[in-house]
Amino acid sequence: MATEIIRARPPASRFQRLWDEQRDVIIIYGLLLTMVLLAAIFLPDFRLGRNLSNVLRQSVALGIVSIGQTVGILIGGIDLSVGATISLVNVYATGFMANYTTPVQVAGMVVALLALGLVIGAVNATVITRLQVAPFIATMGIGAILQGMVLLYAKKPGGSIAPGWDFFAFGMVGPVPFPVIFTAVLVGITWLALTRTVWGRHVKATGGSELIARLSGVETRRVMTYAYMFCSFMAAMTGLYLASRMGAGDPGVGGLNYDRFDLDSIAAVLIGGTRLGGGKGSVIGTIAGVLIVSVLNNIFNLVGVNPYIQWIIKGLILLGAVAIYSARSSSRS
Repeated sequence: MATEIIRARPPASRFQRLWDEQRDVIIIYGLLLTMVLLAAIFLPDFRLGRNLSNVLRQSVALGIVSIGQTVGILIGGIDLSVGATISLVNVYATGFMANYTTPVQVAGMVVALLALGLVIGAVNATVITRLQVAPFIATMGIGAILQGMVLLYAKKPGGSIAPGWDFFAFGMVGPVPFPVIFTAVLVGITWLALTRTVWGRHVKATGGSELIARLSGVETRRVMTYAYMFCSFMAAMTGLYLASRMGAGDPGVGGLNYDRFDLDSIAAVLIGGTRLGGGKGSVIGTIAGVLIVSVLNNIFNLVGVNPYIQWIIKGLILLGAVAIYSARSSSRS
């Protein structure tokens, strides 16, 4: 009887394990580095210190809202109400601070508006989980209601900010802008929540298959509710940041007249490697996606690309990212 010799496969190296686990993140950061290098070579204005600092500051608003959108997509959903939530909080905050400027009053306003963000997320989740409305339709409808509330309150830019509130956007901690540090802290907290807590594991399990997660004992409705509340909370935080940066409120700041935070945040999340449909992704990858979108915006502005053409290009990038990840998912199944 012949003896069959089985040779054990040598253990994978540390680099190989890192590549297998974080391949998408490594690729997207490599793409970001390539973009930055090419822009620095061919666009002298891009590599100026003040321009790079401006890119980082511009990344903060998109970064904060995209952190929340990451969780919304990881859960297997999507949130198209973030732009309207940003506008709502922005105009309410500046309208309030135009008349009430003491630290206690401003602190109370901040708490109230962040709580409003949580309520908006809870409403989104209720419509989705209880009424069984698709996330795309539910959040778009809630966003339309919120935008109507914004325009009933303010139809043009106005309001002001309290003394000292501009530190949120323009403050410095040594040589580092405060908003960059603030965003990094939010990224770290979210990363820990998604990778080191039971809730984070349940988020990815629910996004991978809600049915299997529910049969495994996961309270999927509760997990989804917390996910949407977190997403809207981050949108509310973005509205407060933009109030600090602009010094006034604008009913179109969330997407009607300026950056399309709903489109841009989804694009940043998908470019960063989070799978549309949920279950797989990383907030670390999202930050790379945010920086790519911000660098692209900066390059477009330096070159002088028409803003409407920029929307077309972003839409094509979004479609391309979805197509690539859908094709990869199909090839693996």
